[in-house]
Amino acid sequence: MPRKPNNKPWLHAPSGFWCATLNGKRVYLDKDARTADQVLRQLKAEQKRNGGIGRDWKEATLSELADEFLSDLKSRRKPGTYEQSRYALLRALRILGTHLKVGEVRRLHLAKIEQSMVGKNYSPSTIRDTLAKVQQVFSWAVELELLELNPLVGYRKPARRMRTRIITSDEFQAMLRATPRNPAFRRVLVALRMTGCRPGELRSLTWDMVDLDQGVWIIPDHKTVTTQKIPRPRVVPLPSPILNLCIRLARRPHENSDPVFLNMLGKRYSKDGLVRLMARVRTRAGIGSKAGESIVLYSHRHTYGTEAAGRVSDIELAELMGHTDTHTTRRYVHLNSDRLRDIQRRIQAGR
Repeated sequence: MPRKPNNKPWLHAPSGFWCATLNGKRVYLDKDARTADQVLRQLKAEQKRNGGIGRDWKEATLSELADEFLSDLKSRRKPGTYEQSRYALLRALRILGTHLKVGEVRRLHLAKIEQSMVGKNYSPSTIRDTLAKVQQVFSWAVELELLELNPLVGYRKPARRMRTRIITSDEFQAMLRATPRNPAFRRVLVALRMTGCRPGELRSLTWDMVDLDQGVWIIPDHKTVTTQKIPRPRVVPLPSPILNLCIRLARRPHENSDPVFLNMLGKRYSKDGLVRLMARVRTRAGIGSKAGESIVLYSHRHTYGTEAAGRVSDIELAELMGHTDTHTTRRYVHLNSDRLRDIQRRIQAGR
């Protein structure tokens, strides 16, 4: 019985050959270990070039098909797109398991993903993106003729929720007090609040994007770069506290490709890791939902846009938030109850 697939050759003692398991079959590589390793890399590269042609992908696991999809995506798309797709598929596979076969996947499995994520308080947008990514894997497989049909077509995904919740000063201070043992995450909260950056931008920020002399972050791969007629990086001017924070962090040993914001273990944050930390802090701070909406990482961006509205022009605010036009920016500007009461008082005073 052949062994499970492995990234390294293994020695078949009776024959003296170094072997590997590819497509469920034992492949004899060479009696020399170094040569066998080279042969295995060549075989895997050829397999990727052929896109798995000849394999019965219905008998493969969903995890294997997802790996094939991600490998293709990594070679053709930007790193940010690859990372987002990878995390979305990891979320789905944690729920469905790694042994589910491609030929067994049905829309029921998308329902299981949705039910599980709802129970863990994921936002409708994150749930929708996760379901859509699983569907995309099957659409990609059909397009490349690895499968004949996509069994997930027609599943009704939850609608995205338009966020209106902003964070009050008292709520933000409560969150900071709830993180006494996690200064790393506190830095993330402060940076989100003061720069208006997207959580993904902060998570993927590396030192080669930081210009301490100019006091800016220069983010080349951002969400709206593909919608710009002339693609250009997003420039984030740093408030003094964030600039001073970066200067302090820059003193620790690092490479240009290292993340600026590291977790307590000194590693890069994952999207799910940040989401779990935010949920934990929200609970510790005793901050409940309002009108059915909880505070999430993205709420900092909405708060930034709302607080800046009226202090700068629409065009200037759009530039600060990295939008290509002011129409998108307006989605992030919410009139809170205090401002609405002030408008009402000015209306009454004018009568």
